Amino acid sequence: MKMGSHRILVVDDEKQVCEILAEALGYMGHEVGMAKDGIDAVEKLKNGAYEIVITDIDMPRMDGIELIKYLVENRSTVDAIAITGHTMRYKYIDVVNAGATDFITKPFSLDELEAKLNRLLRERYFRQELERLVTEDALTGLYNRRFFQRTARKEAIRATRYQHPLFLFFFDIDHFKDYNDLYGHQAGDGLLIEFARVLRASIREDVDTAFRFGGDEFTVLLPHLPGDQVALVAERIRERYNAVGFTPTTLSIGIAQFRKKRGDVDEDVEDMVLRADRALYYVKHTLGGDGAYFDKESLS
Repeated sequence: MKMGSHRILVVDDEKQVCEILAEALGYMGHEVGMAKDGIDAVEKLKNGAYEIVITDIDMPRMDGIELIKYLVENRSTVDAIAITGHTMRYKYIDVVNAGATDFITKPFSLDELEAKLNRLLRERYFRQELERLVTEDALTGLYNRRFFQRTARKEAIRATRYQHPLFLFFFDIDHFKDYNDLYGHQAGDGLLIEFARVLRASIREDVDTAFRFGGDEFTVLLPHLPGDQVALVAERIRERYNAVGFTPTTLSIGIAQFRKKRGDVDEDVEDMVLRADRALYYVKHTLGGDGAYFDKESLS
């Protein structure tokens, strides 16, 4: 199994150590950044998509233990390897309990570093594969309904904390059964795969998230989207879908904005889903489908 290139941040207050580690990791094929202590690392993590942090423990301002705890709380997808020369002060169990994946004692060889890094990368690969199997819809490659619940909760918490808008699109493919009956289930699967492609091409990468909710129902979560742009995005998706030409199908969209109501984020998320579903029902059964509609609370 090839490990490939990864973005690694080396953190050490000794500049020479930092440079030696960065050079060695670069020779191994990785893209490497450097930080002089924990605070510098936090700033660099905000601006760079690092996957792994290799950090010294004893540093000024913010030490390695504090940095590792920060990663656990704020950057859960970033793994950490801790390095220290103070074996009497820090034990392996202490560092691992803080959240590090592994622990290296100075002095160490680059072969030891490479071996520990490769073990970490194998563990990351298997975790990601397991996560993909659990969260991904096998047919379309979009996230599944289970992952929708987790993502919606996370985005709702952020929307509440930072007071930014969060919208939900609920999609249903009109006359999908007729299409299946006319062309067969294999063609129906092809339609769903193509619609997933339309969704990916129509939303913001690494900002919005698309899901297959079940059957021919799909959802998209759109955080940070200004209210005056919501209808434009919905219409863009409808136009792109209709341009593909899956006659006699069309696309209906129910739209709801997240509202903080009950104090329980899960109940508020469920309320948003129900309102989007009601808006979708209105499009299909009152307007005859092939359109988009905001629920009344989202318009107020």
